[in-house]
Amino acid sequence: MQLGARRTDGRLCPSSSARLVSKLRTPVAHYSWTVVVKNRRLTRGSATSSEAESSKQEEQAKENDRIQQTLADLDALLGIEEEPEEVIETKTEDPVQSMTVEISPEVLRVIAEAESRRAENAGASSPEVQKKVTDSIGRIVEQARKLSESGKEEGTAGEAAVRKEFENLLTVLTSPRGMSQEAIKEFKDKVFGPNTFWVTETDAVPGIEDSLVVRGNFRGPKEKVFTEICESVQKLHGDKYIVKLVEEREWEGMDPMSEPRIALQIVPTESAMPPQTAGWQRGAAAVTLALTFASALQLGLAANVGLLPKETLQWLANPANINSEMLPPGLENFDPLPWVQSALAVGGAALLPQLAHELGHAITAGIKGIKIGPSFLIPNGQLGTFGSITQLKSLAKNKTDLFDFALSGLGAGFITSLVMFTAGLLASHAGGGADAGLLPVPSALFQGSLMLGGLAKLALGADAMAKTTVYVSPLMVGGWCGLVATALNSLPVGNLDGGRVMLAAYGRDVLAFASLVSYIGLGLGLLGSSLSLPFGLYVLICQREAERNLQDEVSGISENRKVVALGMAALAILVLLPAFPDATELALMGGPPDFL
Repeated sequence: MQLGARRTDGRLCPSSSARLVSKLRTPVAHYSWTVVVKNRRLTRGSATSSEAESSKQEEQAKENDRIQQTLADLDALLGIEEEPEEVIETKTEDPVQSMTVEISPEVLRVIAEAESRRAENAGASSPEVQKKVTDSIGRIVEQARKLSESGKEEGTAGEAAVRKEFENLLTVLTSPRGMSQEAIKEFKDKVFGPNTFWVTETDAVPGIEDSLVVRGNFRGPKEKVFTEICESVQKLHGDKYIVKLVEEREWEGMDPMSEPRIALQIVPTESAMPPQTAGWQRGAAAVTLALTFASALQLGLAANVGLLPKETLQWLANPANINSEMLPPGLENFDPLPWVQSALAVGGAALLPQLAHELGHAITAGIKGIKIGPSFLIPNGQLGTFGSITQLKSLAKNKTDLFDFALSGLGAGFITSLVMFTAGLLASHAGGGADAGLLPVPSALFQGSLMLGGLAKLALGADAMAKTTVYVSPLMVGGWCGLVATALNSLPVGNLDGGRVMLAAYGRDVLAFASLVSYIGLGLGLLGSSLSLPFGLYVLICQREAERNLQDEVSGISENRKVVALGMAALAILVLLPAFPDATELALMGGPPDFL
């Protein structure tokens, strides 16, 4: 019997017997599919098969193998070469795709009620928290449903979305709770009311236990009503809580163009106050003080280099003599005592404005009731010091107090420096040289400041400034350094005193813009010349964050103080801008700079 006929290509065509063989394979495939389905059912269900059923399945599997082997032997015997059959790929179904998520609204309601009862038992339940929990669970269920209906690629993104929603839910459930409903009712009844502040909404301060955010409307001038509320809370709970008046700049559903909304925060005192001074901070302040003394001495020695014998300066100017162990020529009969005394005088004069600055802060802080920590002086070899970091250890009551605190340091340092600079100019105008106690400085140094260089030129005269070396008093050097350091700290940047002044006068938005402009000026070297880079790095590392220790962030200051704030910023720019040399000075320097 012929089972197949030859094709033109030499291959056998399956005959009816071959087709019969193909039909014999159908139950095998059907059986395999049935086993897969049963396995899926067993995986999804909780029932288990009996030993009899397992034995039966093993026998059927062995029978299936025998049938397949018989068919293969028959094909080999008859010389039948099968055409490739179309293989229908059966993708292994992802358990995520086969998952069916069904959570009834009743389950959500029970979970929300359980969370509400738990929060009430902890004394910290609020409708906002309950709503957040319910909404988060609802989003998780919706993401899970989408995940079960999506493909593999979409499933990966869906898993990330579900994970994110679970993290949000965990944050809500584990975040610190606000006040109990009884405490909130007590505040509403005894502190707030139709004559002071009409409450429309309450919430907890994020991240602070036993806290309360109160939103609503003032029923009178903000400053007066806020004072009354603070007094009422003080009478009700003593020093347990502090009331803050804040601007909320971000909230759910806010319009990007909307103004900040005003709210009251009732916060435990220990959470509202900044960290108190630690022992290591006092040690660090002592270390920075010693380093500042060293940098001031370095400044004094550098300023007096011109008093050394000429042959000594020439020998020191040769790089080959740097590592030499021999005594520089010209020092055999040189008396170093006057030179050291002059260096100490210059270093002391450079630190005197900073001392006045710190005293101004301390006096104003005592008057305003502001606690401050130890000052961390910042050493610098060109000025003696860049200033200091003076941290608030309590809250400034309002912007006026913050303004006065910051301005007192700047004002004291500026006045002291200006007096020293003026006295030094008068002493230098009398003429003389090293014998008169004056210091030789290059005239090109006066180009470092537009305002100070101009004042020096007016006081000393054009003839004196036309020389390559100008003899000036140590007081003028100390005053110059103090004015430049004060100008740098007057820049409206971050937590510098200038930044505090600008924050109190015009708010955080204006301070952010002014900080950006100041950073650009420092980065381009337009402000402070060679001092711009080190001072800019110092501010970025230590002082970039604006002051936040304010009890009343909303109430403004007087117009006169706003004018003073602008005046301080303008004065700082005039001091820090370099002077452009005139024709005579360009000739002395050998022509214009390369960039002109």
